[in-house]
Amino acid sequence: MRNAYPLLVLSFQLLTGCESLSVSNDTHNGAFQKALLLVASKSQRCPIPEDVIDGRYLATGLPSYYSPPPLTELSMIKEESLWQILAKESTLPVPNNARVRNYKQWYLNRPLHLKTVSKRAQPFLYYIYQNAQSRDLPIELVLLPFIESAFDPYAYSQQGAAGLWQITKPTGKSFGLQFRPGYDGRLDIIASTQAALDLLEYLHHKFNGNWLHAIAAYNSGEGRVRKAIKANKALGKPTDFWSLALPRETEHYVPKLLALSQIIKEESHTSLPLVYIPNSPVLTSVTITQQVPLAQIASDAGLTGKALYLLNPGYSSGLTLRQEQSQLLIPKKQLNHFYKQPETLHYVKNKYSVRHIEPGDSLYKLATLNNTSISDIKQANQLVNNKIHAGQLLLIPVK
Repeated sequence: MRNAYPLLVLSFQLLTGCESLSVSNDTHNGAFQKALLLVASKSQRCPIPEDVIDGRYLATGLPSYYSPPPLTELSMIKEESLWQILAKESTLPVPNNARVRNYKQWYLNRPLHLKTVSKRAQPFLYYIYQNAQSRDLPIELVLLPFIESAFDPYAYSQQGAAGLWQITKPTGKSFGLQFRPGYDGRLDIIASTQAALDLLEYLHHKFNGNWLHAIAAYNSGEGRVRKAIKANKALGKPTDFWSLALPRETEHYVPKLLALSQIIKEESHTSLPLVYIPNSPVLTSVTITQQVPLAQIASDAGLTGKALYLLNPGYSSGLTLRQEQSQLLIPKKQLNHFYKQPETLHYVKNKYSVRHIEPGDSLYKLATLNNTSISDIKQANQLVNNKIHAGQLLLIPVK
């Protein structure tokens, strides 16, 4: 749960010739409004392209006169949720037909379902979003585990599919998933997400860029969709998804996804019973180089064994892989605790120090002081731009 009085981060850019502002020393009245004006004025008077000052954004603290704003003013600076980002970035056209309308109403009539599944999605959704975005895939695909497994990472189907993405063993093996005693790649959030997105990209290519055909094939198989397209062509019928004779489950699968995307896009964020998910990473991956009990890794990260296993359900034996590297997800907020433990140096691939960002820090400064690069720091911390803020914890690669 987020703090009731989040810090306001004042980001500003330095460049010769930029106009500076003087701020009154009033200590109470209007302090919050002046802080907002300062941010607005800086962004208007000193527009600098990011590539001009790569890594030179300075982290700033709060002015001395700042006092926490009342709750009515906090709404002015509340960060967007990931649901709002998904709504903005949805691109697949949604027809106003009976199947889509029925499923829109189906979701709206089941607020408990939306609340339950979005709660399950809370740890994983941004991670999946990040991976889909990096591949330039339609953002609607991020919602597929909503349809496939109700975001239950332990879900199994009668057809032998498993995990968030409901991948079968043969398909998993074809797309690089591993299966070992005590390890199932379909239940591994990292591995299964990569395999599912690889499969979707493959199907998109095979169906000549038609995403609805690709999504349908993800559900029922490439061959079945091809057969339906071929049958319609032979009869002189249209071959769009809505005209194909497909299994009933698949005919409802695509509109169910589009309906969910549409209600997220159309409805106000506060009117849907979706659990808040921040538009920032809550998980990060660590690479383990030897077989280690999950209980030890959990202890080093300041977690319970159960909490770590819930994020890494593929490791059912309670051990990482033998003689192979393993990637585990841990909460990003636990990284400081994790890398401070001397034991981790023996089994993690990448070594980091943890830096508590202070006013005046920048990625350029941190890279210079630590003999590393801005790009390496950004990659280690999953940063999409060069902006950092005071109070933030960053991983600094240790050479």
